[in-house]
Amino acid sequence: MKTVLPGRLAAVASFVREGAYLADIGTDHAYLPIFLAERGRISYAVASDIRPGPLLRAEENIRMAGLSERIQTIQTDGLSGLERYPLTDIVIAGMGGMEIAAILDAAPFIKRTRPRLILQPMQHIPELRDFLARGWNTEKETQTTDGGRLYQIFCVTYDGISRPITEAERLLGRCNIEHRAENPALFRILCERQLALLDEKIAGLERGGRDASKQKELRRSIAALMQDLPPQN
Repeated sequence: MKTVLPGRLAAVASFVREGAYLADIGTDHAYLPIFLAERGRISYAVASDIRPGPLLRAEENIRMAGLSERIQTIQTDGLSGLERYPLTDIVIAGMGGMEIAAILDAAPFIKRTRPRLILQPMQHIPELRDFLARGWNTEKETQTTDGGRLYQIFCVTYDGISRPITEAERLLGRCNIEHRAENPALFRILCERQLALLDEKIAGLERGGRDASKQKELRRSIAALMQDLPPQN
């Protein structure tokens, strides 16, 4: 029986290119590279984790799937030591945004080799977008729900070009905004959750007698993005 991925990882897998030489950072059980290898989507994969326990589970799962010749495991911190592999696609999923930024910052080789990076941060997404605005081009973005939680996933490549980023883009993503009509239901959910967080922040600032004008302007900008979406059924 082939491996089945939950919605979050399935969305991540959809961004991995056909025939990729993949690195899955923080692989845990290696479900993602196993899924892709079983379907012939990748040529080879390196599954890495900083902890020995998850790697032992990954190795057992790889062996049971009969994929030991196509997926290699390596214990390492982030991308350390992976410059010797001809990586075309790198997945970093299930980590905090600031942790992802630190991993990328500590691996200068990816600015030279320029693989596709498929990132799925769990938190600190605006901070990660700030980091990526300094030289990384966002090619694609999507959102998905899994277990009642909304996840943002995006793929980027390094091109060395710094790009200005608005507050709305920090929260929602430039590609998500530009292509919001293609996935209106999930974009609406993304906006509504950001509006709820802004409402809490505005209320807290006003209770403390502080200025909330910037937050109110950001709220208006996000609400305006929802006006041209198709009506909900």
